Amino acid sequence: METVILLDVDGVLVPFGPYPQHKMIAVGPVFVRKKLRKWLQDLSEKSEIYWATSWQANAKIFEHELAFHCQGFLDFSKYHTKNYLWGKLETIEIFCQQNVGKKFVLIDDNANHWLLTASSVLTELIKEGKLLVIKPNAYVGISDKEMKKVSEYVKNK
Repeated sequence: METVILLDVDGVLVPFGPYPQHKMIAVGPVFVRKKLRKWLQDLSEKSEIYWATSWQANAKIFEHELAFHCQGFLDFSKYHTKNYLWGKLETIEIFCQQNVGKKFVLIDDNANHWLLTASSVLTELIKEGKLLVIKPNAYVGISDKEMKKVSEYVKNK
């Protein structure tokens, strides 16, 4: 089964907290962990990656600088029924419904339990084993353990 990665930027690729500079590389105006380049390159060969972020203006910079392929981004501007997070949730729900037969990985520091349980679509995908949710600590970004978990999920088709 094909896997789709829904990838946030801030708090995931770009940590909010300090990180040792010798372990970082510049990507446009920000810094990310060096390990992310190889990991994203490998992921893009085995899955479809879509940006699920408000950082859409910088998406091409990330793709170019980290040398991986992305399928595009989810447009959150259509859905703002309550606030940004609800609009993001609605967009992700619709995207998942339009891509039946695939499994998904949502990597987002805002993927809180209360937000996910409000979605019958995402709750059902989780129950069916078709959605892996990774909620990195925004202060440090995605961890090695979380990256490994995503890679293993993608590998187990």
